[in-house]
Amino acid sequence: MSKLWLLQNLKIFEHLSKKDIGLIDDLSKMEYYKENDTIYLGESQSSHIYILKKGNIKITLSTECGKEFIVEILKPDEIFGNFGDYVFDGEASFDFLNAESAFALTDAEVCKFKKDDFDKILNLYPVIGNRVLKLIGLRFKYISTKITSLAYKSLDARISEVLIYLANNFGVEEVLVPSSINILERCIQINIKFKLTHEEISNLTGASRQRTTIVLDKLKNLGIIDFRKKKIIIKDLNKLKEIAGLQ
Repeated sequence: MSKLWLLQNLKIFEHLSKKDIGLIDDLSKMEYYKENDTIYLGESQSSHIYILKKGNIKITLSTECGKEFIVEILKPDEIFGNFGDYVFDGEASFDFLNAESAFALTDAEVCKFKKDDFDKILNLYPVIGNRVLKLIGLRFKYISTKITSLAYKSLDARISEVLIYLANNFGVEEVLVPSSINILERCIQINIKFKLTHEEISNLTGASRQRTTIVLDKLKNLGIIDFRKKKIIIKDLNKLKEIAGLQ
């Protein structure tokens, strides 16, 4: 499969002509990563911008004591890398994002640009610049909401919120055949597409692995979630929303 074809099918470049895509093709490089591969560490990404074509990437920050904190999990068509020089609405700086690291959560295909070359693309095609700013703004809003959750919500609520986030963004619905009329309202479960360890879930919530495991076991015993081959199954999304205070 050619890089040109992959670029044509990235949403950020939709509606561009073949000639325009050809120019972008000349300025980009397609890279392939296996599950758990390192894409970049900290400020080593400072000269590049990345667009995820296939798979899932986790974006992390390290605390002063060395603990990993998962800022977010990316899906195809999302952009990441050096945003420190970009400004949203003329005010908000994204400098702190330049301390992020990125790892392949699954096998992944990534379109990579040198920062200077990506700036050329933004100058040539303002519509792409607008899309990039919108994506950065949405990421900043999500991160701000997550920080608020860490500060004010209980661990049960935070873990439930993370599970809802995973279900909404990376879940696949599975229709079950009910054994009785009493469980008709729970005949659909949501399977998360990739594996997540208890450690990774704790890194998404800012809690210790031990405390996270206690909450996950409690949710499993209540029949709200389950696990299959290290993948999470959401059996009662409404109950998670109730625990998270979203209903």
